Amino acid sequence: MRMPLKMTVRRFGLVGLIAVCWFVGDGQPAAAQDPPGFAGSMTRRPPPDFSDRTVEFTTADGVIIKADFYPSKPANGATTPIAILIHMYPADRSSWKSFATELRKQGFSVLAYDIRGQGGSTAPKDRKLAEAYKERSTVHFQSASMDVLGAMSWLAQQEFVDSQRFVLVGASIGCSISLNTATQAGDCKGVVCLSPGENYMGLDSLQQIKNVAPYVPTLLISPEGEYGSIEKLLEACDNKAKGLKFPGGPEYHGTKMFDAPYGGEVQSKVIDFLCKGVGIEVKKEKESDDKPKVDGDKDGKKSGDSKKKKSKKKNSRKKTGGKKAKKPVESGDDD
Repeated sequence: MRMPLKMTVRRFGLVGLIAVCWFVGDGQPAAAQDPPGFAGSMTRRPPPDFSDRTVEFTTADGVIIKADFYPSKPANGATTPIAILIHMYPADRSSWKSFATELRKQGFSVLAYDIRGQGGSTAPKDRKLAEAYKERSTVHFQSASMDVLGAMSWLAQQEFVDSQRFVLVGASIGCSISLNTATQAGDCKGVVCLSPGENYMGLDSLQQIKNVAPYVPTLLISPEGEYGSIEKLLEACDNKAKGLKFPGGPEYHGTKMFDAPYGGEVQSKVIDFLCKGVGIEVKKEKESDDKPKVDGDKDGKKSGDSKKKKSKKKNSRKKTGGKKAKKPVESGDDD
């Protein structure tokens, strides 16, 4: 027989009331609840960490992946788009460092990881991932799409990122992995491939691009000496992707294009494409208006400026074998 509430308080005080509320029904403890106004107060999250750092995550098939994370701090209440960078063979995630920092300036949170079997991504050791990577095992690289999916899962746990606005950027074999994963990882907003191949490590990119380019904005870039593969990829997808050709050959393969005389333009083209994909405006660096003026020159230009310009032209010709640097040639989808 239960006592009325007033009688309970009168006889046992507040402590007794709490005990009665705790044991209800058939003597089973009631579910614990936070007091009104204090919901979640005991499990408050720490503030987000916006420092550049090395992180690790485990893929669905048990591989431990090491990555460098370059987070971008959004405005209050906003979230950032995501860029996942996949390196070429036999490089590692460090090959993306300079590009990742530039992309972060545009408001992207960037994750560059080591492909399974390379760099810091060699555990568990009994899986012999490093050996499979060095041997260029087709089975090994076919499973590498699990690395991208694992990266997406880890990024989705970061409260300041928007997992619905992500892009993939690959170099060489990283292109093949990007194309192999773009339609598996959700609503991808863009894929960029630096020096893509037709069939790296047994990954059939001619087939995969048919599944990607009609639905995901795709940009293919390579030096002229490697552009034959891009032409075949464009043909395979009925020119639904966009191709971009720069001077040179295999010496500027993949991320080595960033070190070419035209590396800044490659980087700019990629950033413009990715920003458009996620719907953000490209942030251009402002030129300083505080240039010192020279007496007798209203525009602040020295009389020897014309000579300097001529010497710069000569230096640029030296870098390109005595010829003027060619402008990139575009082909494929103009949209």
